[in-house]
Amino acid sequence: MNREEDSMDMDARPLNKRSQGKTVDQRFLRFSIKYGFRSLARNRRRTMLTIATVMLSSGVTIVTSRYSAAAINLWAKAACDTGLGHAQIHAEGFLKDSETLSESLTFEENSPLMSSIARDPAVATVAPRLNFEGIISAGDQTRYFLGTAVHPEHELRVSPALFNPTRPGTLDQGEFINSREKTAVVIGRGLAEMLNLKLGDEVTLMTTTVTGGLNGVDTVVRGIIDVPLPSFSKRAVYVRLDYAQQLLRLPGRITEATIRLHDPDKADAWVTDRAGSVAAQKLELKGWWEIDVIIRRIEMIWNSVVGLISFLLFMSSALSVLNIIFLLVAERTVEIGTMMAIGARARDIRVLFCVEGAMIGLIGGIAGVVAGNGIVAGMGLVGIPLQSPFSSGVYMLYPQVSATLSLAILAGSVVVCVLASLAPAQKAASVEPVKAFRGQI
Repeated sequence: MNREEDSMDMDARPLNKRSQGKTVDQRFLRFSIKYGFRSLARNRRRTMLTIATVMLSSGVTIVTSRYSAAAINLWAKAACDTGLGHAQIHAEGFLKDSETLSESLTFEENSPLMSSIARDPAVATVAPRLNFEGIISAGDQTRYFLGTAVHPEHELRVSPALFNPTRPGTLDQGEFINSREKTAVVIGRGLAEMLNLKLGDEVTLMTTTVTGGLNGVDTVVRGIIDVPLPSFSKRAVYVRLDYAQQLLRLPGRITEATIRLHDPDKADAWVTDRAGSVAAQKLELKGWWEIDVIIRRIEMIWNSVVGLISFLLFMSSALSVLNIIFLLVAERTVEIGTMMAIGARARDIRVLFCVEGAMIGLIGGIAGVVAGNGIVAGMGLVGIPLQSPFSSGVYMLYPQVSATLSLAILAGSVVVCVLASLAPAQKAASVEPVKAFRGQI
């Protein structure tokens, strides 16, 4: 079938004036779809290259988006499992001025509020802590340390990845402090290396009490933890809570309560619901995302990079579609004139070429979504080893397919291709039939 015959095949019926009152005549739309397939099939190589560009844009966007989302979720989980918890309670101003310990920055460990939170059905466990600082000595060597006093049983439940030898990024040697030995300590690997300490060595802890006095005690190293953050590993000291309260002259007082929920996905709603009752006690309730801003910054950077890559890829797709539609307009000059001569309006011509652009976007988008989700599903089945910046050892990353993202990418592919078709479609719609018959556009 030649070009003139193609242009006249509109369900074997020419356009008539009754369709002029409609936005797009249904018969012409059906004709546009059928005609678009025929037009794109005329130069299969050029069409396939353009569709491949759209497919690449869609597929790469899906893979990078799902990988980055899975990585951020894994890192957030690793941070929550290594001591951050899902939420924390502090005295007002503690997060802004926690360098100098004072009684005003502490609160009661066994207050009615804490009991209420511990009984909350959404809460898995609450771990009270007392943060302090001081000097640790071993022989003739001394170092500054950051102490964390904890209840051993509660801390093991709220930080399952930090002190569990069977999981990566945790207790490296020895054992965690327990209820049997009051004065034992667990220190970071970096601190142990600086002081040449090993399990069973005696050390002296010295700190300033809230009244300004100096207090010290001899203790024994019972465990060494391996933490990937050098600044923390070189300062970390864990002791029992009752021991630190006695050392600091703060009986029954803590600086923070770390909360672990049964469902981490509901942490935001839980914090919002509980914030008012906590604030009434002049305390602050913060979600993990408000305390550890590093993860949020990483997420923002990753999203920016993924967004930039996706933007550049879709712009290349738009340029490819723009190019092929302009070529189609140039090649079908006579056909455009014929259709306009038999009654096609300018908007009908615009629809014709926009439909062809939409078809390219739809075919390329579907292919890209299928290919991208296939890769994501494969990664989810096999797993990808990934090092978390918040704990040592290697975690397995399992990206998951997202139906919402897939539909958004598919719709975006169609919209981008239609927008790219507008300029050449407008050029085709503005041609005069006489000039079109002469091949002049």
